[in-house]
Amino acid sequence: MDIVYFGSSKFSLVILENLCLKQFNPKLVVSVPDKPKGRGLKAQPTEISLFAKNTNLPLITPQSLKADETKERLLGLSPDLFIIADYGKILPATLLEIPKIASIGVHPSMLPLYRGPAPINWALLKGDKETGVTIFKMDEGLDTGGIILQKTIAISDNDNAYTLHEKLAYEGAKLLIESLNLLKKGTFKVTAQDEAFSSFASKFRKEDGRINWGQTATDIRNKIRAMSGWPSAYTFYKGKIIKITEAEALPAPGSSAPSSIETIKKDGVYVSTGNGILKIKRLKPEGKCEMDAYSFVLGHGLKTGDKFDL
Repeated sequence: MDIVYFGSSKFSLVILENLCLKQFNPKLVVSVPDKPKGRGLKAQPTEISLFAKNTNLPLITPQSLKADETKERLLGLSPDLFIIADYGKILPATLLEIPKIASIGVHPSMLPLYRGPAPINWALLKGDKETGVTIFKMDEGLDTGGIILQKTIAISDNDNAYTLHEKLAYEGAKLLIESLNLLKKGTFKVTAQDEAFSSFASKFRKEDGRINWGQTATDIRNKIRAMSGWPSAYTFYKGKIIKITEAEALPAPGSSAPSSIETIKKDGVYVSTGNGILKIKRLKPEGKCEMDAYSFVLGHGLKTGDKFDL
């Protein structure tokens, strides 16, 4: 089958690598243009672009998918399939109609749950015990097309956004290859999504990462897991941002007001919340490297009774 692959992230890179290992090499790879990154804001290619260049796969990074030259390039390939996995842009209907068989998407949720750009993060934020991967036929809506295959995946208590992205990427690659084999045989079926169960997973904003110490310890820990990487779950101490990167929710009731430090031990800093205790294990102070919480205590004079800013 002649495939055009659209992707831009680490998630989509894992899937593309596995496609190539199974000899489903795309005739063309499409990624977003290079973007400024780092302190020098130097334009950097996506991981997909780097992989395509290193493996001699044909690559384009169009500024606009509506440009005539982009459409003409895709039409000229006469592809059987488009595969879209975390590309970062919405494909217009005029492009989705180009493939002879279908345009199919890989989405890291059990659609119609968590449609949109941040399904993994929202599953963690909500404290879900399982999520999944969906291979679906794309249409003009946002993640609304008919389902080809789905698989549920357990969410471990130790999963965060990094680990769950990786887990779902590998499972997504396996499910995609299974779907491609069905497509080759012409034996696939498409099942409509049940709109009664739909939900939307919007992108987080920086301000969404601020910790509300009036929430339960479990809810705060879920935020820490969900927002690892971006925007990070953070609080303030003496006017400085403290990003909390690892914590544990304890059911014991706090004896002080929310955000108050109940106890300090070598294994962590115990903070009172709206319900339960949050044991902070690791954190990243503003302008510093990540460290264990006790090292922060020793360096900043943190003591029992102190408070993080509400």
